[in-house]
Amino acid sequence: MSIKKTIRFEAADNVAVALEPMEIGDEILVNGEKTGITIKTALPQGHKIVLKNIAKGEIIYKYGHVIGAAAVDLVPGDYAHVHNVLDPVANWKQNHAYDFAPEKIKEIDDSFILAEEPKLSGYRRNDGKIGFRNHLVVISTAVCANKIVDDLGAKYRDIICITNPSGCVILPNEVDRIKAIMLGIARNPNVGGVIFSGLGCESVEAEWFFHQVEGEKPCAYVRSMDEGSTEAAYDKLEKTALAMREELAKQERVEAHVSDIVLGVKCGASDWTTAIASNPSIGFASDLVVKNGGTSLLGETVGWYGGEGVLTKLSRTKETADKIIDMMMVMYDRAVSMGRRIEESNPAPGNIAGGITTLKEKALGNVKKGGTAPIEGALDFGQYPDGKGLYVTDNPGLDPLSLLGLTCSGANVLLYSTGRGTPVGNPIAPAVKLTGSPDAMKLMGRNMDCDLTGVSMGSMTIAEGGKILFDRVIAACNGELTIAEQLGHREYAFPLTMGAQ
Repeated sequence: MSIKKTIRFEAADNVAVALEPMEIGDEILVNGEKTGITIKTALPQGHKIVLKNIAKGEIIYKYGHVIGAAAVDLVPGDYAHVHNVLDPVANWKQNHAYDFAPEKIKEIDDSFILAEEPKLSGYRRNDGKIGFRNHLVVISTAVCANKIVDDLGAKYRDIICITNPSGCVILPNEVDRIKAIMLGIARNPNVGGVIFSGLGCESVEAEWFFHQVEGEKPCAYVRSMDEGSTEAAYDKLEKTALAMREELAKQERVEAHVSDIVLGVKCGASDWTTAIASNPSIGFASDLVVKNGGTSLLGETVGWYGGEGVLTKLSRTKETADKIIDMMMVMYDRAVSMGRRIEESNPAPGNIAGGITTLKEKALGNVKKGGTAPIEGALDFGQYPDGKGLYVTDNPGLDPLSLLGLTCSGANVLLYSTGRGTPVGNPIAPAVKLTGSPDAMKLMGRNMDCDLTGVSMGSMTIAEGGKILFDRVIAACNGELTIAEQLGHREYAFPLTMGAQ
């Protein structure tokens, strides 16, 4: 028998989290105090141990919130996980939370005001926005133009080349979605210049995009049908791209401020450390950005189910709270139309292996990335915020797609936590990668910019972790390459089309 450490987050919690692997007969310390509780079943680090008698059907609390209900009678020392815990998000559409309370809205504490603003520089665009990168981006408007865009990207690694999985034989709603994606990318302030490459007969035509963006930044388009062949179109595309690259190289960085930061926050492959270390630290960094005049974007709509009560309670207006629920309803109904429910896709197998038992538990950790700021608005995919502060953005949970969605709403830098070690980056915005997981640092530490395992294990505070992240964001904004950039991680994905093809 050994003495093992656990952590309980709130006094009302009736489960604790194992800070080290547990064997049968081990005695546990809870927040450093002896309990006399011994382990009934071996369990991995990061998984939950019952602290009190919990009768079948009674509520299980973690973080001071409901995360599930006991499927059987539980006693102190039992292992609480998917085999004996019921998810409260079982019929979300009929049982979702809505806690809009404008009288309880609190502003971010004044302690987040920076005593001295860090020096920042970036590229000022015609619309006044600041980019912290000066990318030349080439986007195909149809799958028929993908080859020449791919060929260009293979030859010139400094040019960001994005290909389109569709472009034709799609329904009007899909046309609108593709337009939102492409315009969102093209208008991102990290994009110094953009070229649209098309065939000439697609539903989302290259010349149309050109006319939407011309005047905002260097912009051009190439159509294979105009050139007579894909070979000739490639020659035209290469010549245009090299001329634009030379033009962008002449641009110089100018003074910028924290208020120019549009921070996109994301978590992927979550585990037990995500909610207790990584995401609260991201939330702290987000609060620093917002309190000092910047903007933060919280996406991943599919990760809000079970946490919607937190988001509606933080909403500045009823319009925002209502739109958050509407966004979630649309996504929920889309899954139902395919014969499935959101609850069936989450938590993912990796989440479960990492100690997350219920969708509710996962969601409560997910929404911590937004910090304590009031939510100023809810944005559609590709919609840009019309002010400063914290906004939520409607985008799916798949990591490359969710990150792309954040950049399509203007994010010029990203904070991205992972519990299992996801290496994904982004082609448009520098992604500062972090983890609070000792396992992830052992397995995938080379892909992490920030090690927050100290927060998970109690040797570092959330505030200290948040300041580390904020400083790393500032460094990335000033041009220091993130590890994902150094290693060439430019993953992205478009939403799956559901149209006529």
